[in-house]
Parts: sequence; C-alpha cells; structure tokens
Amino acid sequence: MSKTTRKQYLKALNRHLKKASAGRFDTVFVCYPLGTKPKNATGVTASAPADAQILAVMDAVQARVFAKYEGSAKHG
Repeated sequence: MSKTTRKQYLKALNRHLKKASAGRFDTVFVCYPLGTKPKNATGVTASAPADAQILAVMDAVQARVFAKYEGSAKHG
C-alpha cells in the first residue's frame, strides 16, 4: 500500500468504526508499531486495551474496509 493509501485506509477504518459503534467506543485504529506514521506502519492496532466486544466490532470493520480496498486495487 502506498503512503497515501495507508493514510486513507486508516481514516476509513476509523470512520467505519465510529459508524458501526455509534460513537460508543473511545478506542480507535492506530498505526502499528505504535507511534509510527502511516508511511512506516506495518499494520494497524487498537489505540487502547479493548474488550472482546470492541475487538469483534473492530475485526468486522477491518474485514469490510480491507475487502473494499482490496477490490478497488484489483480494478484500479
């Protein structure tokens, strides 16, 4: 993923997470390793410790957003 795409991907994850959780969670997606910028990130993780419910929502959101980005990469 390019630097710009990584940044857009992270924004999309958090936008979809906020929508899926109706704003109930304080936890958001951040770059992994923690503290890295999107261009140097090797992945994403939760910003804070999260319980099973939050992690399940985050997992579902990540799967949907990844599928969207993966599909657009194949067609674009």
